[in-house]
Amino acid sequence: MIPARALPTHETRDKRIRIESPGTTRDALGELVPGWTHFATVWAWMEDASGREYVAAGATQASTLTRIVIDYLPGVVANMRIVHGADTYNIENVLGQDRRKLELMCKRLA
Repeated sequence: MIPARALPTHETRDKRIRIESPGTTRDALGELVPGWTHFATVWAWMEDASGREYVAAGATQASTLTRIVIDYLPGVVANMRIVHGADTYNIENVLGQDRRKLELMCKRLA
């Protein structure tokens, strides 16, 4: 019999992220314009899942898919975005809605 062992915790939520939802804001003239509004600020674990380079319109483009894990938070949907430091990520899919954690598959914006 193989003895049980403790598995390493690889999903330590050590990054502070801001989740934003699409909305409207006011510009300098006071008019409503499309923008982003604060939804929540939470702790997360982040990992680049894949990356690729491709040529579009004659220029090399890069695309990175990032997996972000947070504690369960109702209302998080695929049209939202994540801001972490200077990086912004569009949420492509929300996985594992088991009311314990959410896995957000995100595309990093250049």
